[in-house]
Amino acid sequence: MKIYKKSLLYGALAFTLCMAGGCNSNIDLEPEGIITADGYFKSAEDYEKALTALYERLNVESYDLWMDGVTDNGLVTHSWNRGYDLGRGIGSTASSFPADKWDKGYISVQRANNVINNIDKYQWPGGESDANRNQVLGEARTLRAYFYLDLVSIFGHIMFYTENPATVAESENVKQVQDPKEVFDFILDDLDKAIAGLPDKPSNKSKIGKPAARLLRARAAAYAAGYLNDKSYFQITLDETAQLVASAPQLADFDKLFVTGCEDLDEVILVRRYSLDATNSWGNWYNQSIGGYCVTTPVKALADAFEYVGERNETMPYLNKDPRFYQTIYAPGMEMRGKYFNTIPNNVVEKDGKTYFDPNKDYGALQDKEISVGDVLAEGGGGEWNKTPTGLSWKKYCQEEETWTTYNSFIIFRYAEAYLLRAEALVETGGSTDEAKSLIKVIRDRAGNTNDIDKMVAERYNGSLRDLVRNERRVELAQEGLRFTDIRRWNILLDVMNKPIEGIEYRDFSSGTPKHTVLIPAERDAYTAKDFWWPIPQAEIDLNPGRITQNEGWK
Repeated sequence: MKIYKKSLLYGALAFTLCMAGGCNSNIDLEPEGIITADGYFKSAEDYEKALTALYERLNVESYDLWMDGVTDNGLVTHSWNRGYDLGRGIGSTASSFPADKWDKGYISVQRANNVINNIDKYQWPGGESDANRNQVLGEARTLRAYFYLDLVSIFGHIMFYTENPATVAESENVKQVQDPKEVFDFILDDLDKAIAGLPDKPSNKSKIGKPAARLLRARAAAYAAGYLNDKSYFQITLDETAQLVASAPQLADFDKLFVTGCEDLDEVILVRRYSLDATNSWGNWYNQSIGGYCVTTPVKALADAFEYVGERNETMPYLNKDPRFYQTIYAPGMEMRGKYFNTIPNNVVEKDGKTYFDPNKDYGALQDKEISVGDVLAEGGGGEWNKTPTGLSWKKYCQEEETWTTYNSFIIFRYAEAYLLRAEALVETGGSTDEAKSLIKVIRDRAGNTNDIDKMVAERYNGSLRDLVRNERRVELAQEGLRFTDIRRWNILLDVMNKPIEGIEYRDFSSGTPKHTVLIPAERDAYTAKDFWWPIPQAEIDLNPGRITQNEGWK
């Protein structure tokens, strides 16, 4: 974050604007090759180009898809990839993922600040009351709040500024936040201001309108309630979700949410779009047998979080689960591109040159399709390093017919989260339990989970509606980047992250007698209190001697 030259302040913006098609012979570059605030923002179109550069920061480098890999939902596969060490409890101040999040987060904040602080460089036809001006301001404020919420939820004691320092001297005046409350309160206040200038319905799903800003404000308030241990913040969540739920459309079929075309669904509020010319590179998460790398994978704890909606079958334990399971995770016995997915060792037979489940072993009743070969550890079929270590892999966002030319959109906000946040706020503040259950029922019904909520609370959740609501959020929003903050704001981090990392369960026939077995893919060092906040990158501390204090416990 330390700034040595003014050109560095604007360099990233200039580059992105050029990449977005914003550089042409009509732009006055001052100095040559760099777009400065003085030489830009001369028309309404300039602000749109700057906003485009800002929207491109959403899910930058697919970070949201990586986040579940450092929680109790998943595991990072490769030792050279971001989050491998942190998810295993062996992170350090030199870990790459915190450095990535810090660096990319502040690039995003600076771009937002640049728009906000130069909003009146152009003479808007309507002055400060101009609708286009206030929409641009509302979008930029919402996006800045989004990126600051990410930073404060990860690091806590962040460097906080609303005007980009233009000189070394100005950069040295930027202070580190001692109390995260300062940032949470700023976010909530700025979003309140942003909402006033935003349209009820934006021109497309790649633009922010009132619903997106309201949902972000509801989320930020729920985060503040947990992180700051102050339930009064839930009132903001209740206020914002009241309006969202009242105007919410019918929720979409769950199986249509994470595939190409999801941006056309009424439930979807805001997306990060991709295209054939700018694909999403999510082949990194696809299975080895279809050319992917399995960079992060789900774990048993997440699979177990999905309720059974029918009897458990000991020979096929992944049958009869909540239907959302089959749109979220690939598990043995599930169809993948016309074949069955299998990661159970010594569980197949060859027949007429094709591979099938062994009729006498797990999933042996499934004889109508071949097995997709190449996903079982130590059984050939491709690089061992790209096979899922847990025996499970992600299906959410990863079920397109191609592996490396995918361009399905990533959902930033959808109405289902408003239902979940409202139910949570009602439970946490002693509000109507009937309303909370009715909200959760909407979510479960659309997915096809027919289990009676009261019965589940009594039998599965030890009489705790809170536990059911939290579990509902976990399964509904798995692999959407939100579990990381949930386990911290609910103060369950040490509990869930100090449990063993487990993979698939299956019957092992190696001794002749079937034995129930759970795959153990990795070990995790003990999580301690220091892991609540990620370490501030040591490189940032070294660049700013005496100005940035490391989070407690990190050395």
